[in-house]
Amino acid sequence: WDTAHDGPFLECLLELTERGFITNGTCKNGVFKQIQKMMEKKVPGCGLKAKPTIQNRYKKLKHWFHSTVMMRGLSGFGWDPVQECINADKAVWDVFIAVCPVIYVLILMTNI
Repeated sequence: WDTAHDGPFLECLLELTERGFITNGTCKNGVFKQIQKMMEKKVPGCGLKAKPTIQNRYKKLKHWFHSTVMMRGLSGFGWDPVQECINADKAVWDVFIAVCPVIYVLILMTNI
């Protein structure tokens, strides 16, 4: 997966949500196959397969989204509208990592 695919992928997700194929984060049968076809039109030659590639990316982005929402609700975390990422002092990150080490990948995305 190339991060350049994320923009078109999110466009597909929004379109399918608007059409009722994705509701509250739950996908109807065949959604990932639909996304595969849509991605091929948006990014010709991308070769992304519904399973496992597109399905795994969906799960990862969904996990990141829920983690981001959770962190934004905690004391010490904020949002940088310019860089469009979560921000916090290093001490806040250190405590959070100790409690929830799985979120370390999000820290890498914030350039601390």
